[in-house]
Amino acid sequence: MNVLKKIVMLPITIMMGLVGCSTGSTKTYVLTTTSYGYDTNYIPYIVELNQEELGGGFGSGTKRSAVLTGSQFVKWGETNSSRKHTAINVPILTSEEIKGKKYLAVHLYPDDSVEITLSNELPRATKKGLEWRAKIIDELNAKEKK
Repeated sequence: MNVLKKIVMLPITIMMGLVGCSTGSTKTYVLTTTSYGYDTNYIPYIVELNQEELGGGFGSGTKRSAVLTGSQFVKWGETNSSRKHTAINVPILTSEEIKGKKYLAVHLYPDDSVEITLSNELPRATKKGLEWRAKIIDELNAKEKK
């Protein structure tokens, strides 16, 4: 019986090992995270990166979060409705990009695209995000004047 177990288990063990190698390995880093939402129609809440909740509040709230290398799936909700957002793009982070960094910021744009920035100091709003925000505010002001 013992020999039979070895004969059956050997191919299974080898296959499992190969599956583990072929899926690519991810590495986990712990970074201080925050998020920036640029849509003036709502405030984003419960921003998640690969199902890990991040800090928020337009950069004013931070949280220590586990960040995996590889594909980054981002989701968030709205404070003034039950609408849930999923990013239309999937950024990829590598160990080389993350290594030595202290902060990660997820930038949520009004078209549901996201950008991830890494830094050694508390992140700031992106130029692209501030331009989006200014455009939306200008549109709202134009509507009010009518």
